[in-house]
Amino acid sequence: MKLILEKRERVIVKTRAHPRALRGPLLRLLLLLMGTAYLAGLLIRTDLPTWIADTSPLLLALLAVTFIVLLFIWCLRPVARWSGTWTYLTTERIITKRGRSAAGQRSIGLYSIQDVLALTRQRAGQGAPGTLQLVLAEQRISIRHVPAVQRMRELSIHAIAALPHFPRVDSVNMEERAEDEPSTHPQQRDWTEHE
Repeated sequence: MKLILEKRERVIVKTRAHPRALRGPLLRLLLLLMGTAYLAGLLIRTDLPTWIADTSPLLLALLAVTFIVLLFIWCLRPVARWSGTWTYLTTERIITKRGRSAAGQRSIGLYSIQDVLALTRQRAGQGAPGTLQLVLAEQRISIRHVPAVQRMRELSIHAIAALPHFPRVDSVNMEERAEDEPSTHPQQRDWTEHE
């Protein structure tokens, strides 16, 4: 499913998570291969006790099924999730999209963002990956493994600064008032520190 944009909205950046997000699945794959190979090597030995030697074909089949299930859960599913997850910065919002369905899409309007933080390791360069943290009124939303997170922060700030500003309106009658026009409120005055 394609990303649906508003009329004048355009995409500034489209990126997926940095490949370092795949370090965990790769490490789990290596551990799974080593453990499975070790157990398979034990089960095909000839000097096993008779009760284990009799059931070794069944144990090998069980080991193969366990390997396939854990390979899917620990390794293949995170890689598929990584390859299907995209982060978009548009002129009006930041979107994280997972998969093809609309249910996997999360959108944050740029008007609601109060600050954008780039969290990286100490002594990380300008192009280093990290976590992009969006500060909203009541919460912080983190997008992890963003490549060149400092550059993404700069682009986000420029997109927020480029948003159109609405004119100030009178809060009572909601009509725009010229600066020379006298106030329609009889007792309007500036607030002091004591009030």
